[in-house]
Amino acid sequence: MNLNKVIIWGHQLHNHTHSYIHNGFYIGFKYLGYKVYWFNEDGENNYPDSNEEIDFNYSLYIVHGLESKNLPLNKTSFYIGHNIEWICNNDYKIPKSHVLLNNADGIPFKNIISLQVYSIECLNKKNYNGYKYYCYTDDYNLIYIPWATDLLPHEIDKNIQNLDNFVIKNISNFIGMPLEHWGIFRDELKKYNIEYKNYGGTFDKNSDRNKSISENIELIQESIITPALQTQWQIDNHYIPCRIFKNISYGKMGLTNNPAVYELFKKKIIYSDSIDDLIKKGLKFNNKIDKNKIIKKLMKIVRDNHTYLNRIQFILDFIKINKNINIII
Repeated sequence: MNLNKVIIWGHQLHNHTHSYIHNGFYIGFKYLGYKVYWFNEDGENNYPDSNEEIDFNYSLYIVHGLESKNLPLNKTSFYIGHNIEWICNNDYKIPKSHVLLNNADGIPFKNIISLQVYSIECLNKKNYNGYKYYCYTDDYNLIYIPWATDLLPHEIDKNIQNLDNFVIKNISNFIGMPLEHWGIFRDELKKYNIEYKNYGGTFDKNSDRNKSISENIELIQESIITPALQTQWQIDNHYIPCRIFKNISYGKMGLTNNPAVYELFKKKIIYSDSIDDLIKKGLKFNNKIDKNKIIKKLMKIVRDNHTYLNRIQFILDFIKINKNINIII
């Protein structure tokens, strides 16, 4: 099957945490030269180009189950669904929340695969070309990937070149939803007279607390430390957050309370299961004369392995080899 475009379905930037995943895919496909569109759940083009009419056939769809009720259904496209509950209807499937649940044939089984984020489930799954963090099931209908940084490789190179020019403040900025562990982090920072500030995380696309990627980068770069803290459930399930990739790609040392993240970076970042200890280790690292040399090596690891270009290439290779799906630029 030959397809001629990519359609990312669901969300608008900042309306949900998954909107940042879709934004990463959108940026990546666009950079690679594919014809790509991003529609919100109501079927409105987030980035319309004049009066262009878009044909929803012959498309590679990337869909989030939370916003799939108006997903275009056709037999000429291929669908990659994240957290979609598919309802079977003979030889076809349709999202459980779809408005046409009882009034449409749906999508052929063979035109669908599911996408999940890398987790503990992957420990007994097959690895793709020997790469631990790309996995798939025996039937080739479910793939696993970690998320990634929202920067492109050349943008990370720019941060590498500018690393020595960062103006570090006595502050730690966090962009996201402040769960309980961030309250602990905030309180521990007070012991070191370090200010904590929180932005974003409202999941309201109109909130003035939202930050663009460039603003996000600046806030992280000026921070004295920027840990990627995770909940106990995420730690227990080996969940790899996109935040660790982002923070490193922006130019900061990786700090984690998750052993799985520590292992992913081959123990070259800073780990502790104690937030206070993590802060101490992070501040001690800042005093190292060669700290930027160490950070640059980590940034290159992310640049070469953990951008959305890497994730997209895996997906395109996988569906081409195992599903005979080609996307034509």
